[in-house]
Amino acid sequence: MEETQISIKQIKEFSKIYNLDSTNKLIENSITECGLESACIDREIIIQNQPIFNIELPESKRYDQKNSGLCWVYAGFNVIKYDISRNLNIDVSEFSLSSNYIEFFDKLEKSNNTYENIINLNNINFSNIHKEYIMEFCVSEGGYWEWFVAIINKYGIVPSTYMKSAFENYDYEKITSIYKEKVKKDVIELLELKRQAVCFTKLRETKNRYLQENYILLSKILGEPISKFDYEYKNKNDEYKKYENITPLEFKNKFLALDIENFVAIGNIPMYNKEYYKVYEKKYLGNVYGKSSVRYLNLPICDLKELAIRQLKNNNSVYIYSNMSKFVDKNTGILDNRLYNYDKTLNLEKMSKEEALNLYDISAEHAMTITGVNIIDGKTQRWKVEDSYGDKEKLNGCYIMNDNFFDEFVLGIVIDKKYLSNEQIELLLQEPIEVEIKEPF
Repeated sequence: MEETQISIKQIKEFSKIYNLDSTNKLIENSITECGLESACIDREIIIQNQPIFNIELPESKRYDQKNSGLCWVYAGFNVIKYDISRNLNIDVSEFSLSSNYIEFFDKLEKSNNTYENIINLNNINFSNIHKEYIMEFCVSEGGYWEWFVAIINKYGIVPSTYMKSAFENYDYEKITSIYKEKVKKDVIELLELKRQAVCFTKLRETKNRYLQENYILLSKILGEPISKFDYEYKNKNDEYKKYENITPLEFKNKFLALDIENFVAIGNIPMYNKEYYKVYEKKYLGNVYGKSSVRYLNLPICDLKELAIRQLKNNNSVYIYSNMSKFVDKNTGILDNRLYNYDKTLNLEKMSKEEALNLYDISAEHAMTITGVNIIDGKTQRWKVEDSYGDKEKLNGCYIMNDNFFDEFVLGIVIDKKYLSNEQIELLLQEPIEVEIKEPF
């Protein structure tokens, strides 16, 4: 039994070995006084990542998501804003869209998706519901490109000045906590009705009551979404324009020419249970029920880079999913796997991307957009990445992402299918392989 425990004798031996090397104390003093990142940062790597890009989209206004979890919405806005501003003939830096409008309907639709998942579930034991993680992400703040497309295709978009952010927009944990409890309480009632073998008609009548309650609840917290508005603005020629009584869907259809439904997710998930050239789809996840499945074609990382460059060369930004927990410096905006000397300072060996995915150490936790790239002699050096936390940090709100960071921490991109090869388009037609909600994408 003693061999299974850490002994006091071992602790004394560990201390002895630690103090035999005088550099350990020097490192200890530096880290405890200055912090881990400051003590380990490699300034040479910062110098190497200069903010120069030979393919680059025009500068634009930075969104600021603050404490919300709406990066997926803002990344979506950053993809479509160039097209909309061109069609309005206005400067892209002077145009922004309402995230509050999107958030309202996203939350409402997520509740409907949850209710439908429960209504259609055969095994309604709590053990099965927990095993499938159906409730864990039922009305969470996060999202995917497919969800962004599903919402704006159904409800349209509005400029930010016509539905401004509510006070609670920036405290998503509070909103989500209250709303999630409401939805979960509804689910308890739905489960009881199912145990009583109530017919589907009755279940959906009950669901519709919940949705009405949810609409009222969300309207009180976020503000009721507008259904029509008079859009007024001045274009680049200083000409006054006005579109009266326009709906958000009409606004979207009139000024968004980009075919967002033609965009698909391309993943790079080299893990033990994934194969390249296969399509994967997450179970249960969605907002608009039946129209927002999260799926991706799994390809080697070199293919993702090639596709991203094709899209950038055609003046379209690239929506990306990445992990942002390691090798990030928000002060300079550098993303580089060599940024911190953890290996030399702490004697740590970094996991490979495959190892990190296999143990769920990384996941697609943040959505951003690539707006530039620097290529020398056919080799990619670094990428310009637009974030959604304002322009005070980083390089005016943008990251400079070294190509090595793309290799290890970019898990997916969203690409217009017109940039895919015929072989890649053919791969999209295969039946998707279902994966669990908690899989790292």
